[in-house]
Amino acid sequence: MPTIKINDQTVTVEPGTLLIDACQQIGVEIPHYCYHPALTPVATCRMCLVEIKGQPKLATSCTTLASEGMEVFTNSPAVADARGGIMEFLLINHPLDCPICDQAGECKLQDYSYSYGAGDSRMVDPKRRYDYEDLGAKIVIDKNRCIHCTRCVRFTREISGGGELTVVNRGADLEITTYGGRTLDGNPLAGNVVDLCPVGALTSRDFRFNKRVWFLKPVPTISRHSALASPIWADVDQNRVWRFRPRPEPGRPLTRFIFDDERQAFHRYDLDPATRGKSPLMHGQPMPVGAIAEALRAAGRVAVVGQGTFGCDAAQRLAQLASEGLCFGSGDIIHAITHPELQKSSDGVFNRRGFSDRGFRFGRLDGLLELAISGQIGGIVLLHDPEFSSPRETAMLKALLEAVPFSLALEPLPSVLGELATARLPVTTYLEESDFVLTHEGILRRYQKALQAPKGVKTVGEWVKALLEA
Repeated sequence: MPTIKINDQTVTVEPGTLLIDACQQIGVEIPHYCYHPALTPVATCRMCLVEIKGQPKLATSCTTLASEGMEVFTNSPAVADARGGIMEFLLINHPLDCPICDQAGECKLQDYSYSYGAGDSRMVDPKRRYDYEDLGAKIVIDKNRCIHCTRCVRFTREISGGGELTVVNRGADLEITTYGGRTLDGNPLAGNVVDLCPVGALTSRDFRFNKRVWFLKPVPTISRHSALASPIWADVDQNRVWRFRPRPEPGRPLTRFIFDDERQAFHRYDLDPATRGKSPLMHGQPMPVGAIAEALRAAGRVAVVGQGTFGCDAAQRLAQLASEGLCFGSGDIIHAITHPELQKSSDGVFNRRGFSDRGFRFGRLDGLLELAISGQIGGIVLLHDPEFSSPRETAMLKALLEAVPFSLALEPLPSVLGELATARLPVTTYLEESDFVLTHEGILRRYQKALQAPKGVKTVGEWVKALLEA
């Protein structure tokens, strides 16, 4: 393990560590555009130059490996002069359209220009202009903003595998384009090029011109539409969710990418409060929770069916309503594995282990239906989200509700099963509560409350407590 000095600080690193990563370990920021921990380093932007004692020229820290006894300086006059020159080159042809650019507020070109660039421009000639190119319904490209870091090109070759983007021409005519006019619509990971782009050259057509990023509050949560409950940020403002973004985990570079289906799922939770149920219902009429509790008690033996896409605390509380451990699990959504390095499981019921550890048995709905038909069960409590059940399982659950005298549905979003149930309780979406899940790999992932639920909408735990008290 080589020991090196960085600005007179001694640090020991793993063999094969790049200087840019070694600097990060001790909190020294190295500005960069083209470097990305999940992509092959190419040293095209030259912003990460550092000075190494004994070497006549500055070195790119994103391609230089740390070696024993190396002395590195990241703040010398030579390094500062080089960074200032690079920033001037990058800004020569860059348009001054920050007021209308979606990247404003999270743009590395803005940040580094302020930190390392000059206060004025010497450019007096007309700036270079590119023609418009259509990348499809997902992504918008503005080549005039591009600084040719090639992150997006390497991503489509090394991660998504489609290879749609490429670099053509040389010198002042260099540009990012597609092979034969292809679009990114067929790429299931296309949205990641927006996160990868350090400037505003690639923007999301879905988010474009919707919200300024400095108004958004990022809340750590998980993706319910991922087999692995991928860590993501939910960007919220005015009690609305505006977008989902990857939330990278230390030491796991591939957590920087999510599928477009996960990214676009935020629309499902951007709900109009006027369309949501806000009070307990029984036989379609508003009813006190005490009346529902009395009907549930009078039903006799009660079984609960919980879908394994809710949190572990919800599962624990829901089990308190079951008679003699009659806890059953539901959910059978399957995700096709197209990129094995990003998706290890096809099982979309990501908290199956969390529910199983709390006594919920999966794959037993047939047996439960037999008990209901034979009259051995008088009531069913169903925690359900229609997004994660196939038509076959939905039909099974429908038959269960029809086979018992009393049924209670707890749903964050209305469905045909909720309308079929005897009683309904409006529960929060996962963005309106704090809980945790246990993934297929045994990793515990917590998620935090991002939105305030409408008045009358409660968590599963709160409804169970109210039922038990009544």
